[in-house]
Amino acid sequence: MKSKRFLLSLAFILASFIPVFPANDSVRIDVKIPQLYEQKIFLCYYFNGGIYKQDSIHLSPQSEGVFHREKKYREGLYLLILNSRQYVDFLLSDDQTLSITIADTTEISKHTQVVGAEQSEAFQSWIVYLNEKKVIREQIYAQYQAFSEKEKEKNRENIQKQLDNLNEEVERFQTGIIDRYKDQWIGRFLRGIKPVITGPYPVPQTQEEYDREFQYQKEHFFDNIDLQDYRFWWTNYFPEKVTEYMEKQIEQHPDSLATAASRLVAKAMGDSITFQLMMNRLLDFSLKSKIMGMENIWAKLVEDYYHKGLVTWGDSTFHANIEFEYNKLRYNRIGMKAYNMDLQDSTGRQIKLYDAGKKYTLLYFYEPSCSHCVQMTPEVYEKIYKKYAAKGLDVAAVCIIDDRKEWLDFVEKNHLEGEHWHNLWDPKRESLFWHFYDTTSTPSVYVLDENKIITAKKIDSHSLDMLFDKLLE
Repeated sequence: MKSKRFLLSLAFILASFIPVFPANDSVRIDVKIPQLYEQKIFLCYYFNGGIYKQDSIHLSPQSEGVFHREKKYREGLYLLILNSRQYVDFLLSDDQTLSITIADTTEISKHTQVVGAEQSEAFQSWIVYLNEKKVIREQIYAQYQAFSEKEKEKNRENIQKQLDNLNEEVERFQTGIIDRYKDQWIGRFLRGIKPVITGPYPVPQTQEEYDREFQYQKEHFFDNIDLQDYRFWWTNYFPEKVTEYMEKQIEQHPDSLATAASRLVAKAMGDSITFQLMMNRLLDFSLKSKIMGMENIWAKLVEDYYHKGLVTWGDSTFHANIEFEYNKLRYNRIGMKAYNMDLQDSTGRQIKLYDAGKKYTLLYFYEPSCSHCVQMTPEVYEKIYKKYAAKGLDVAAVCIIDDRKEWLDFVEKNHLEGEHWHNLWDPKRESLFWHFYDTTSTPSVYVLDENKIITAKKIDSHSLDMLFDKLLE
């Protein structure tokens, strides 16, 4: 592929500086694991969907060790990793003087004791309680599976009642901790795990009820989480919850997703860290998404935050390249109306893009010397144009070079002719096509509907075939 495009790398676009929090109190985490004497263990933390090493120690011959430093760690959810298969989660709040004892590594969850920091102890009590109830739940399921089909039918209601009662017990236990530590980290952490209560139609029966329930869940999805509390980014559930929201709670349309992303960032703006992390998470989501048009999220965030001077991280080069990338899609995002260019055909006759009057227009920018264009252009002609021209497709094939002979030789060699195949160019470069369309990489493809709204872009001939098979069936 011949490309003049500057690719803004993911690492660069997500470049960020997370400040270190000043603290005067020291950290002391005493560890004792009798079965792991003289072994190296790791203290790690969850952050933005990943796990990162914080520190490590070698246990003594007495199976003891201490993680110690003069400044506190960030509050969040941490892991004590024993080996490649075993670890212990524990919560760190503002009190970071505690001890962790694992009496038996064959049943870690059952034999782990946390003492010394009240909120860390409360978290461990919750973990122990959950594991106890999990064992009971598994026993109930096992009992049910052992029944004959006749017995299952007879006992189904009773089994369900047992499971419901068990869930209620867990809910009461968790709520008790949340109420006791309402404004502290453990309370916020456990409240964030709770799902949002159902809306007006928990079991919708009609499309209208479904739509209203969906809208309620969308609006209240983060009711249990303070989006300006940085500590949630140091957990094992919140970052993925942001992705879940974008993938399942929002209409999967580029503009709807872009609007939702901008609103999430706005809600996180009260804290510089949460603002930055939410912005980066959503930029990452838009770049990695396989859904066409997700660049709309990226562009929306640039317009709402970068252009308004609200993004303070990154140097001048970073911001210059953000602007460079934005300008390439400023006028050609999915859902926008395509710019009506003035071009010329091979006879010198002036042609406007909007003159293509069929149901769909395939706007195809190419260069004869581009290896990818050499391969794809004949495919577009044979597999797309010939198949769909009679069904309502016009092709505006725009050669972006200024060498007339090279252009026409390419057209002749590949037999690019037809009533609805328009060979066009702009030798004087008066249309500013490169300003309104991204032609830094060729071939560059845009699909326009009858109102010249961009409905698809940057797709190969196989994807075009699949698209027009649906659009022009």
